[in-house]
Order: sequence, then structure tokens, then C-alpha cells
Amino acid sequence: MTDMPDLGGKLGPFLATMVVMGGMIGSGIYMLPASLGTFGSISIIGWALAAAGATMLGGVFSFLAILRPNSAGLFAYISESLGPGTGFVVGVLYWASGWVGTVPIAVAATGYLSFFFPQIANAPGSTLATLGLLWLSVVANIIGPKLVARIGGWTLTFGLAPVLLVSVAGWFYFHPSIFMASWNVTHASVWSVAPSTAVIVFMGFLGIEFASIIVPLVKNPARNVPIATLGGLACAAIIYLASGAVIMGILPAAVLAKSSAPFAVAAAPILGSVVAGAVAFCAMFKSSGTVGVSVLVAAETARSDAVLGHILPHKINKPAAKASATNLIFLGAIMSVVTVASTSASLGRQFAILANVTVVLSMAVYATTSLVLLRISGEVTGAKRHFIRACAVGAGLFSCGMIVVSEADLLIWSGLALVFALIAYWAFRLRPSRRMVSTSGAAGGG
Repeated sequence: MTDMPDLGGKLGPFLATMVVMGGMIGSGIYMLPASLGTFGSISIIGWALAAAGATMLGGVFSFLAILRPNSAGLFAYISESLGPGTGFVVGVLYWASGWVGTVPIAVAATGYLSFFFPQIANAPGSTLATLGLLWLSVVANIIGPKLVARIGGWTLTFGLAPVLLVSVAGWFYFHPSIFMASWNVTHASVWSVAPSTAVIVFMGFLGIEFASIIVPLVKNPARNVPIATLGGLACAAIIYLASGAVIMGILPAAVLAKSSAPFAVAAAPILGSVVAGAVAFCAMFKSSGTVGVSVLVAAETARSDAVLGHILPHKINKPAAKASATNLIFLGAIMSVVTVASTSASLGRQFAILANVTVVLSMAVYATTSLVLLRISGEVTGAKRHFIRACAVGAGLFSCGMIVVSEADLLIWSGLALVFALIAYWAFRLRPSRRMVSTSGAAGGG
């Protein structure tokens, strides 16, 4: 990753936990009920499966911090243990998951904006609105990261309001009959539905690795990274399970599946249309701010010398206080292609497609990280070694399982990202040899 800025002091356990929690509880939660409405309230099992898998992954990142407290973080773990080539390829996949994952956040913002402007609830209006939000965020990043950080800070206050409101007040309007009537609208077996929903809902747990990425900024990482990782996960899981269950007992699955602003629609019968409008505004405002931050992270990852600095032209990757306009426009163009290519009949379906691809790319990173922990677990003796190995194997199998049960026709997008990563690394490895051949030829000709 790029050099960390001097923040005038490192993060303690509380602030590090807030980083992890804030990374996971992003804008994805706002559209997940609509995507899960196509399955029904049986998706609560998917939430439980995803939370269990996230717990094992949280253990992986925690143990790595304990065993490698002086490491530079996630990609350093991989490069040091499995070689720079693996670190490079995994870094490209992480970068790809960053800009693919930005688009569903913009889709979520468009969904809640459609609460006020119904004409953009469906294509082509939804596509144009999503593209507009993405490019406004690109422009904000061109102006500078300070503006993006300020916008992100302003919107953070609004982030949890809609989810917490429905999660708490919604239980007074929860109807078990609605929940049970919408239990399994696909009529498929639990063994096929539950894993499919777990892939989609894991979008809400992405970011569990954030404490491992910012290791250089955390005080006493061997102690505080595990606290931040597992503490942030616990808070997020409680909020997710509560909101995921209650909203399925307020609105029928068929209504959720067609909704472009599920939390606002759920708030309407509880507190009235005025409050529902306020919920929609909070969700839209927070999502818009998150889009800008997500573009910033993707741009910073793209110009990281440690991972991806060699796959972009030199002029794009030049060191600077902020990412170059060329770099940001390049990202904007890629995200625009993803937006248009993923356009679907509903915003909920478009969100599900993008969430699926993002999760698969992230799972490839998580599976590799689990392998790293398994490889270095030999440094530990006694019963603790067996526990660490069990955690690594469990997390690795979970990550691979999420890839296997994801939608088969969407795996091609993740496969293309892997092919791109391998080609990029192959081209990078050829560059030094080409320089040597050129230099030798010049010397011989002299």
C-alpha cells in the first residue's frame, strides 16, 4: 500500500474498532433486503452462515496480527509468505473488488434517491443516475482527498440512522405471519437457498480486513488488531441479524424484492411518510458519501507501488499528494462500463449481481490469507497451533465454498479479473528482462 500519512498518533482499540465497523456497515445494507426479497425470510439463515464465516475470517486476521505484529499488513503477509508474485496477483484482485464494489454503493444511493424521484427506479433512468453519482465522486476526488474525507465525515452521522430506526422500532410492528408466509418463496431446498443468500449478504461483512490493512497505524497491533477485528464484527453482526429479521416481518418478500428503498418503505407504516422520507434521505446521503470514499480507496490502491504500481502507465502512477486526474478518469470509465453491463430489471437485482462478483473477488483474497496463516502456524507450539490451524482451514474452506456456490454465470467476471491479474504480472516480469536485452544490445552496438 502507499505510505501511511502521519496522523499525529496511532489508533487505539476503540478507534481501530470504529474503522472496521465503519468499513463493514457501509451502504450495502441499505439494498440487501431488496436483493434477499427474491429468496424470502429464509435468508436469515444466510445471515447466520455469513456471520459464522466472518468470525473464522476475523480469527485469521487476528492471528496474523499476533504472529506478525511488525508486518506492514495484509499484502505484506501474503508477499512475505507466498512470494511477491502471489502478493501482486492478490493485490490486483483486491483492487478489482474495490472498483466493482463501488458500483453497488452508487446503486444503493440511486435506489433511495428514487424514493423522491420514482422515474429513476428503473432503467435507463437508474443507470443514468448511478453514472451521475459515480462521476460526481470522481470529480470530488480530482478536487482533492480532503474534500472527499470531509463529505465522508458529514455523511457518517447519517449512516446508521435508518438501519437502527427500523431495527429497534420495527419490532413493535413485526408480524410473525408475514415472516412465515415469506419464508421460502423460491420453494428450493434450504441447502441450496441458504448458501446463495450467504454470498449476497456477505457484502455486508466486506471490510473485516481493514484493521489488518492499517496495521502500521495501530498501536500494539498484536493486541488491538484482534480487538478491532472481532469487536467490529460482533457489533456489525448484531445489527445485521436484527435488521435482516425485522424487515422480513414488516414487509412481504414480494414487496421487498420490488423495492428500490426497502428501509424507507419499511419505515412508512411504522412512523409515517414524513419519517420514511427522512430515512430515505439519510440512506441516500450516506451512500453518496461512501461512493466518494470508495473511489478514493480504489484510486489509492491502484497507485500502490507495493502491489499495483506497475500495471498502470508511469504518468498515471506518479507519486503525489492525491491520485492524478488521469487515474481517476480511468477508474470512472471502468466503473461506468460495469454499471452499464450490470443494468437489470430492478435495482435490487443489479445490486445482487454486483455484490456477488465483489464477494467472489474478496473471497479469493481471504482464501489466500487463510493459506498464509496455515503456512506460518508451524511457528506456534502446543494446543494453540491446532486451534490456529483449525481456524485457517475453516476460513479457507468457507471462502472457497462461497466462490463455488455463487451464481455460475457471474463467475466469468471474477475469472476475467484473475486472468487480467496473471497477464499483468507476466508483463511486469518481462519488463526487467526486456530492459536488460535492450541495454546489452546498446552496449554491443557501441
